[in-house]
Amino acid sequence: MESYASSAFVIYQRVKYFYLIATIIIFNSKNSESSMKILVVGAGISGCVCAHRLAEAGHDVTLVEKGRGVGGRMSTRRMSGARIDHGAQFFTVRDQRMKGLLEQWQNAGVVVPWYDSIPGRQDLPKAVRYRGINGMTAPAKFLAKSFSFEKEFFVESVFFDEEWQINEKDGEKRRLFADHLVLTLPVPQMLELFQRSEMELESKIMDKLEAVRYTRCLALLGILDRPSLLPFPGTLTHPVPEVEWISDNQVKGISELPACTVHANDEYSKKFWDSPEEGAPFLTKVAEDQLECKITEWSCHRWGFAKPLVTFGATQYTSAWERLSLAGDSFGGERIENAAMSGWDAAQAILEL
Repeated sequence: MESYASSAFVIYQRVKYFYLIATIIIFNSKNSESSMKILVVGAGISGCVCAHRLAEAGHDVTLVEKGRGVGGRMSTRRMSGARIDHGAQFFTVRDQRMKGLLEQWQNAGVVVPWYDSIPGRQDLPKAVRYRGINGMTAPAKFLAKSFSFEKEFFVESVFFDEEWQINEKDGEKRRLFADHLVLTLPVPQMLELFQRSEMELESKIMDKLEAVRYTRCLALLGILDRPSLLPFPGTLTHPVPEVEWISDNQVKGISELPACTVHANDEYSKKFWDSPEEGAPFLTKVAEDQLECKITEWSCHRWGFAKPLVTFGATQYTSAWERLSLAGDSFGGERIENAAMSGWDAAQAILEL
């Protein structure tokens, strides 16, 4: 009986292997002659860079996002006439490929240098920090001109049968189809999607995904009663242990009206995660003391996946067998450049299939 079961298993593995080889050959033959239809889920900088590269290579690319716009953590919000960067505040450039993207953005007039040092903070490395011309969402908006965009599309499930199908949870219950699927969601959201879709990757990949961890960040957005006395570049780092960052968006150059952003650290954010209104008064006082003005209106935003603490261990994951790619900051690293290059590497892996 055991011998029979063993033989049956060997036959199953061989059939599966030959099916895999045949599928890859057919898939590559098909796509060597024409462009692929590719779906990218998640409109952060990783998803936008990936979609942009694939679209530039001639593929039919659609980016899907549950929110109303692109940018992810590189988000800019309007509040009482002010413009506020409430997520990532800047990006730096080291990789040559990122320098190429920077050149595109600068030529298009959507990115400018912000600062390379903060007065009194000689402990911080000197490097040019770049910002979007009208907020951090500007680079992603520029990239989004090169591909199709489906907004306010919450992906309830994904399904593969010769091609990928993704299904919308609510609203019109849209369905989209593609030859290849790219997921750039925060890893916990990827795992939830896999569970809803009743799908799993090979165990060693699932183990790596389940090990990923993030910090949280409670962000306070405030309207100021007058311009602050903060000198250029308009930012403070770690003014008190509970606060990682304060910036004046007017001094920064993106808002005509005085408005501030305050980022709490992971410990403080977790403490008031379920009741941000209770954590806001302390953050407000710290900002008012540092900026020497009053906050007349405030709002809180919770970044549940602010920075990856434990990453996947590779810049991206692509499976020719599953026609699936995974990318994002939890693959590349916490810096904006790392997330962007994760999307770049995923696109490159797809182009080499």
